Amino acid sequence: MSGGKVAKNTAYLVSAFIGQKLLAFVYFMVVARNVGVQGTGRYFVALSFTTIFSIFVDLGLSNVLVRETAKFPEKAKDLLSTALGIKLLLAVATVIAANFVAWLLRYPTEILIMIALASVVMVLDATHLAFYATMRGFQNLRYEAFGVISGQFIIIAAGLTFLKLHLPLPWLIVALLLNSTWNVIWSASALARHFGVRPGLKINRTLAAFLWSVTVPFALAGIFSRVYSYIDSVMLSKLATEEAVGLYGAAYKVTFAFQFLPMSFAAAIYPAMSEYYVKDRAKLSAIFAKALKYLAIVVLPLSFGIAVLANPLVNLIYGSAFAEATVPLRIIIFSLIFAFLYWPAGSLLNACDRQSANTMVMGTTMTVNILLNLALIPFFQSTGAAVAALVGNLILFVGAVFYARRVVVIDFRNFFAPILRTVIAAGIMALVLLPFHESRAVWLSVPLGVVTYAVALFALRGVTVAEIKTVMSVFLRRGRGVADLVP
Repeated sequence: MSGGKVAKNTAYLVSAFIGQKLLAFVYFMVVARNVGVQGTGRYFVALSFTTIFSIFVDLGLSNVLVRETAKFPEKAKDLLSTALGIKLLLAVATVIAANFVAWLLRYPTEILIMIALASVVMVLDATHLAFYATMRGFQNLRYEAFGVISGQFIIIAAGLTFLKLHLPLPWLIVALLLNSTWNVIWSASALARHFGVRPGLKINRTLAAFLWSVTVPFALAGIFSRVYSYIDSVMLSKLATEEAVGLYGAAYKVTFAFQFLPMSFAAAIYPAMSEYYVKDRAKLSAIFAKALKYLAIVVLPLSFGIAVLANPLVNLIYGSAFAEATVPLRIIIFSLIFAFLYWPAGSLLNACDRQSANTMVMGTTMTVNILLNLALIPFFQSTGAAVAALVGNLILFVGAVFYARRVVVIDFRNFFAPILRTVIAAGIMALVLLPFHESRAVWLSVPLGVVTYAVALFALRGVTVAEIKTVMSVFLRRGRGVADLVP
């Protein structure tokens, strides 16, 4: 397949993921308004709990499946069948473990039912993830893009219907189940029809041993990342209350609704980082430095603006019942800064054969996060979890940069100057928005904040028009894109 077609397919998938994330956020907002704080807490606990366990069904097999199918397309059927066979064994063990642990934690019956249903969702998701991974190996992402966006519409249609009928909370998991079932059917049929690969469950022992041997680094990184990202909600459910989980979940959803931005940017620069690691370390350093700068330009006004407007935003999105989510939101939104800036550093380590260092940083972050949650949640509940998330993301970023310095040269003197200008511009914007911190006219303040930030940033020479065009080209994968990031 030509480079142009690959780029076009990648753009399809990125667009689908962006649309899916936006639709998912709107759907969560509607769910929260309809089921209240406690209902939101129970829903968030069930999903967070099973999301942690879901990594044990895959253990990085899908990542390996993409790589090996790309290298040996003629072995796609055997690779997929073997991966599915391994996943089936892992799925049985994981489902039993997840539901047993949930029972040991003595969750209410309604949450146990949701976890049981979500366990089925977990298995179906692992299945279609393998199908889509095979398609990625063939460098075709169009069918996955369609499955992602159409599945989200199924969730919304089913979920809103169940809410309209006032059905019990577990029916919201049924909406997810319908989406997962659709994606299994769609991906399996597309794989057979367009690629001639019919899914089976025949384990090739030689392939199984190979797949298992190369999944370990992916598995460890996945486990650390998944536990770190979702353990706070589970701990809140046992150390605090379901209402605390609902408040924290509301703040968390607002904060990480923007996570697709650094993910998209990192996906665009990752191939160039791999190439320049071998060919030109100076260009690699330039890409890394500019990626940090450009993501800072995007994330700093988001964090400062949402922190100032947290109260009217929470009221607008979730309603007055979630008013206590304002404080956790004001804290956790600043963790978004370090989450954004981690992506270039983490991508650099992975692209430059430093996966073990990245995994070590994730493991350290996970450990510190768990300890902080244990210490803070009993006293500060959702606010304590927000503080733990902020410190965790800071450690994640600092740790990744520490190891990145062993690969690239980071001129901290030239690095901090543009970042400082961006911070000042975001601070000026925050001061302008301060009179709106209790206002219901939040939509009027948003354009004011955008204009103020842009004017301040240009006045401080924190960015140029050419750099803005470069950022857009990288996100949209148009023009020279990543090539514009290097001298």
